[in-house]
Amino acid sequence: MRHFLTSAALVLTTALPAAAGDLLVTIAKPSNLYVFDAESRELKVDCDLGENIAPGVIAMSPDGSIAYALINRWQDVVGVNIETCEKVFEARQSKGDISRRSIASLAVSKDGSELYTVRNPVKLMQDRYEVMKPEFAVFDTDAGLQAEPKSVTPAPRRITVMGTDRKGAVYAAGHEIYRIDPATGEFEVAIANASWDRPTYSPPDVLAFWPIGSQNDEFMLMYTAAKFTDETQAELADFVWGYQSVDLTSGETKIADFASLEVLMFSGVRSATDPKYLYGVYTQLSKHDVESAELIKRVDLPHTYYVINVSSDGSEIYVAGTNEDIGIYDSETLERIGEIIVPSGGDMSTSTLQVVPQG
Repeated sequence: MRHFLTSAALVLTTALPAAAGDLLVTIAKPSNLYVFDAESRELKVDCDLGENIAPGVIAMSPDGSIAYALINRWQDVVGVNIETCEKVFEARQSKGDISRRSIASLAVSKDGSELYTVRNPVKLMQDRYEVMKPEFAVFDTDAGLQAEPKSVTPAPRRITVMGTDRKGAVYAAGHEIYRIDPATGEFEVAIANASWDRPTYSPPDVLAFWPIGSQNDEFMLMYTAAKFTDETQAELADFVWGYQSVDLTSGETKIADFASLEVLMFSGVRSATDPKYLYGVYTQLSKHDVESAELIKRVDLPHTYYVINVSSDGSEIYVAGTNEDIGIYDSETLERIGEIIVPSGGDMSTSTLQVVPQG
């Protein structure tokens, strides 16, 4: 079901130029997918999905017209046209006595033709659960409302967020950061994570849950680690923040520290116009220069936010998740310059906030 603004507000929104800026797409309780105009801060479309929207992980089609969402407690994927609210794709992944859960893993190919997820199947038996091997599933996005995967191949455990590059590869974050050939299902290590060869570091700790960074064409995760003075690891030097990055145009990978571990950050994103600036969020909003490893500025937030994103022109930072408000900050000064309240008053919890450029 699609809900519109009042007639006065609708006139204001539709009077804007077609290429006015970005759209913000998110999901909030009780069961709604929302589309906001980032420039006017106004609601454009409210799609009632009529289902349990948790966890609300969202991956956008390359043209920005379809929001694919992981819902129903990790089990199902739906694709929704963000202009009409029409459901154009639906994959019910649990069947019979097999429960399948995709833990934040959702990605769409750069040509929009395929959707990918790593599923964790469990057989529900009378007296126990039988944990089965994870599986990498490939769907055609035009498979309709009873979509079944066209291929299923074995996958490593612990896979969460995913991304796709312009050469057809899929990247997935797990014990390592993997590169996947979707045609064969073959996994290879793109960035060593738990097995990295950094003798003066502990294994990294990575929280990978929000598939953001499309404005930069980047697959980026932040890590924390203990850094020691030498390879004996007898004397601690620092606890550090760093990032692991895949350039989704060139395939180039990078690992680098950028700050001491002074605050927690749940998610981070780099500027769409100057990627040396990295912004991170949790109870504070932080701006870092990753080239000089310098903290530029940090400000306290009115409450916890889980997910962060950046406007396509790099001028605004958006923080969301957790509650019912999207906070809007100036990317230079980190001054709070606006906010958007979701109409239902329901919280976004762990939902993704996606930025969709217009024009």
